[in-house]
Amino acid sequence: MKLLFVTPRFPYPPLKGDQVVSYHRLRTLSQQHEITLLTFYQNSEELENIKYIKTYCKNIHTVKIPKWQSFFNLAKGVFSYLPLQVSYYYSDTFRNKVNQILSTNNFDVIHLFLLRIAPYFTDVSTPKIIELIDSMQLNLERRIALESFPVRNILQEELQRIIHYEQNLHKSFEQIVVVSEKDAKLIPGQNVQVIPNGIDTELFKQQQQYPINSTLIFSGNMSYAPNIHAVKWFTEHCLPIIQQKIPDVSFVIAGANPSKEVKSLGQTRGVKVTGFVKSMSDTLRSANVAVAPMQSGSGIQNKILEAMSTGLPVVTTNLGLGSIKAKPNKEILVADTPEDFAQKTIELLHNSLQVREIGHQARKYVVDNHSWNFAANQIEQLYHQILSR
Repeated sequence: MKLLFVTPRFPYPPLKGDQVVSYHRLRTLSQQHEITLLTFYQNSEELENIKYIKTYCKNIHTVKIPKWQSFFNLAKGVFSYLPLQVSYYYSDTFRNKVNQILSTNNFDVIHLFLLRIAPYFTDVSTPKIIELIDSMQLNLERRIALESFPVRNILQEELQRIIHYEQNLHKSFEQIVVVSEKDAKLIPGQNVQVIPNGIDTELFKQQQQYPINSTLIFSGNMSYAPNIHAVKWFTEHCLPIIQQKIPDVSFVIAGANPSKEVKSLGQTRGVKVTGFVKSMSDTLRSANVAVAPMQSGSGIQNKILEAMSTGLPVVTTNLGLGSIKAKPNKEILVADTPEDFAQKTIELLHNSLQVREIGHQARKYVVDNHSWNFAANQIEQLYHQILSR
């Protein structure tokens, strides 16, 4: 098939959740299909990464959206009915590029990523699939509960816009894809499909040997609000309890673009903030236990699956577990209160046999249930379904 992929962010490097999904969709689906990519970018350094994806694409079209333009769009968007994150990505240049590409090509399917670029294609007649990754409604509802004035008020207004927009998506797109059942339940229509996130199990190989020190790790995009809330909660409420039993424990916060709040946590005893790491798989393998103390967010947490793939035992909350179907106490540990979360972490650090047993089962779960190739096959089935309607 001839496919048009459209992404709001350049797919490489795959650091953020939507980049991870769009990159691996490109990588796997290009084996059987001809793909043209249309994507936004913000700075010229991003274009240097074209070399990493050009083998997957017949054509690559890029449109720059400077930050000043996005912030100007936000100011105008206050007076619009559209979600602010949709207004953020408004560009006449991008719209013209869409029209140009569609007028000179005949695509079988248009494959979009995220709500943000939906308005450019609502009136296009070519069959369309949009991957929301997760429901922004659910994401915002959980985040609002953790915020205070004035951020809470801004997010509440954005939530109402998001709800209205997500509720009407099914009228404009033949197929909508999310990563979990909880997200799917919030979006009306019979054309919502759940396809869980995948993991590159060859990249995130199982470690053969665990370090002898007591090292905990949290990984992810550290400018993302749910990740910021998670590491703050753990550092403030769980780490002191763990340090009472294991004084030399280390807590590594690994991931690109740490916010000021995250950087300040690096001043806390036992906490190290790495910023961007060249190899997250190697960084994960330097730890004994992964923690994912999520207090907000939605969808499936890739950070959890990546850690499990390396054979790390993971301690998470019920919210972090979400739609991951790993068995608690066998393939993953789950705790919601600071005391319980800290205690389960301490027990792992004191029991190397349990670390190995849970880590082994965690790896097996990911290999059996979260392959990118399996996800690609599901996407292909959706292509055929919408073309046969």
